[in-house]
Amino acid sequence: MRLHVRYGPARKKPRVGDRRTTKKHGEQIRVFRMARDMRGNIIGYDCTGGRQLYDWVPISEARTHGAAHHWTAEERAKYEPREGA
Repeated sequence: MRLHVRYGPARKKPRVGDRRTTKKHGEQIRVFRMARDMRGNIIGYDCTGGRQLYDWVPISEARTHGAAHHWTAEERAKYEPREGA
C-alpha cells in the first residue's frame, strides 16, 4: 500500500465578497442571505439551522445586501448614486 502525501496550500475557504463569473448571470459577488418577515421587509441575516447562509448576487445589487464596501474604485464610481445631482 502506498501513501501519497501532498504538500501545498489548503483550498481557499469561500468568504463574503468572493466573486465569480458565469455565462448566464455575468459577474456576481457572494453576500449574506437576508431574513425577511411576513411582509417581505428585511429583518436581519438568515442563520437557519445555526449556520450563516449565503447568496450570489449581481455586483450592481451589492448595496442592497450590505456589501457595497467590497466594490472596487471603478465599481464604486459606476454604481454609487451621484450626490448633488
